[in-house]
Amino acid sequence: MNVAGPLLTLALVLAWRLRRQGPERVLGARFLWLAPALYLAVIAFILSRHPPAPAGWLLLGLGFFIGAIAGWWRGRLFILRFDEESGALLLRRSRWAVTMLVSLVALRFLANLWIGADAPESRTLLVTDTMLGLVFGLVAVTRLEIALRARALLADRAGGR
Repeated sequence: MNVAGPLLTLALVLAWRLRRQGPERVLGARFLWLAPALYLAVIAFILSRHPPAPAGWLLLGLGFFIGAIAGWWRGRLFILRFDEESGALLLRRSRWAVTMLVSLVALRFLANLWIGADAPESRTLLVTDTMLGLVFGLVAVTRLEIALRARALLADRAGGR
């Protein structure tokens, strides 16, 4: 039962997100920086309250690096297009992008299972440091990739007129 609850929650979130795939929405490019800035503020607060050991800083950087690679890949999975009628950029989440995000949550859950409930606090904090870096890298680079693709799409559009 210790494992069933989180796995059921994860399955429900995945089903809800895939069902909610929905139509395209207008890309609010000026707000792409907001989520990474909020995550960075939260991470800075957490690290100021509980500064990591040297190994924690290394794992934070490694997590950021892995998250940045995953974020670039995830950002490429989003579907962007220019709407001729409204002149707006439209964004639609790919099912793969949602599945990838839920898979990363599952990976974190499995890492916590691997560590175990009776593990020393230092090991738990090392996984937390890694996940902080991973989440920030994922969110920041996903948004950066979407912004770069949107800029290129608009530049192609302006050049094609």
